Parts: sequence; structure tokens; C-alpha cells
Amino acid sequence: MLNALVVEDEEDIKQLLVDELVDRGYQVREAGNGVIALQRVRVQIPDIIFADIMLPVMDGFVLISKLRERRETAKIPVVLVTALNARDTEARAGKLGVKHHLTKPWEPWALDFVLQQAIKPGCKWHKEQTKYQVYPPATTARTNPSVGSQG
Repeated sequence: MLNALVVEDEEDIKQLLVDELVDRGYQVREAGNGVIALQRVRVQIPDIIFADIMLPVMDGFVLISKLRERRETAKIPVVLVTALNARDTEARAGKLGVKHHLTKPWEPWALDFVLQQAIKPGCKWHKEQTKYQVYPPATTARTNPSVGSQG
């Protein structure tokens, strides 16, 4: 069973993501800020981390920087879960090795896609994803989009 860490300060968003990951068979731990997330990672290294950018105490970018400093945690796939969708966010995330971004609110297919891209079967961590992926927010009308290599 794969384990995930959800770092989100908005309780409703955090609970939604936790529930969706549990439904997909993940063991999930949660944290409301970056400091607590680092404590959780020291106890058990997750297979994937979902982190908001705008967090109290320690924001998502500082959290990711600290994870990248340690050899044991440097290659953990991180998915930014945020309402922000700006070029500077993408650029800063890319410099930290973040290759996946889930925009709030998201459609279930977008979460499935990011999980498929971030974690490859048989690998502890997927190492070689070359392009930063942005997954679009949910729309009011549900569609069955064809998702190509561009996300």
C-alpha cells in the first residue's frame, strides 16, 4: 500500500483530498502546515506529498526546499495543490523539482492522472518526469476529456 502526505490548511479541501486518496487505496497522513509536515516525514517517508503553497507557519515552497535538502527525501514526488495558477509559481516550483500541480478545485480524472504520472509501478519514486504538469480546475459541466501528453 502506498502512503501519501496531504499538507493543506483548509480543512474541507484537505478532507476531500484525503478521502479521494483513501478511496484509491492510499494510506494517508495529513498536516496543516509545513512544520508539522516535516515532523510527519521524519516519522515515515511518504511515497507522494500533496502540498498547498499558501500555508501558515511554513509555506509549501519552504517545505519543498527543506525536503530537497535531505538525501532521504529529495526525490519524493510533490504535487502542488493550489488555487494559484501563475507563471512565477510554475517557475519557482520547477526550480525545486516539482513537476505536478493540481488546481483547486479538481476533477477526479485530474487526480488519477497526476497519481499515474507521479508514481510509476515498481518504483519507489518516479525520477524522470521532464515537464511541469498543470492539471486544470474542475468545471461545472462534467466532461470526459481526452488527456494527452500536455495534461
